[in-house]
Amino acid sequence: MDGVELKDVGANNVVDLSGAERCVNCEILVAGNNNKIVIGQGTTLVNVRLQLLSHGNVVEIGPNCRITASVIMKLVDNNSLLIGAGTTIGACNFICGEGTAIAVGSDCMLAWGLEIRTTDSHAIVDVATGERINPAADIVIEDHVWIGAHATILKGAHIGRDSVVSIRSVVTDKFHESGLVIGGAPARKLRSGVYWRRPLLG
Repeated sequence: MDGVELKDVGANNVVDLSGAERCVNCEILVAGNNNKIVIGQGTTLVNVRLQLLSHGNVVEIGPNCRITASVIMKLVDNNSLLIGAGTTIGACNFICGEGTAIAVGSDCMLAWGLEIRTTDSHAIVDVATGERINPAADIVIEDHVWIGAHATILKGAHIGRDSVVSIRSVVTDKFHESGLVIGGAPARKLRSGVYWRRPLLG
């Protein structure tokens, strides 16, 4: 497909871009085996960088999305990134490793300069026991979530539907309640009972 530089050096990989409406300056590197990339109908990819560096990974982007993102999957096999229909992403780094998943719901609006990562990529070890204390964990972002610019979403985070994450927040906790405004570093609940809309005001 025009607009995509694809390098597949593994085996039994599936890269299905047939649904994409447009790809602009995109690069895909698949260095492992048994990986799967599927792009939904009507989706536009701009400056997307996908690097699948382990085995058995899945990237599925739903229909009618518009996405600018970098995706890195490494550090053990069987990671997944699932993005729901109609979601827009201004610019986000997704880092998924150690067999974990990132799930982004439908009709989400993710701004610029974001980082969403399930793994710290390096171990922190308890001196007394020798045990690692920072294991990787899944991230869930439910439907219709707005994440402001330069926010960071870390391992184990959960953001409920219809919620808003303020600029430069660092989300490390689980917020299952819907319709929240959360913000800060680390993020906390600032307000409940809200809903947001895409159209500009004024």
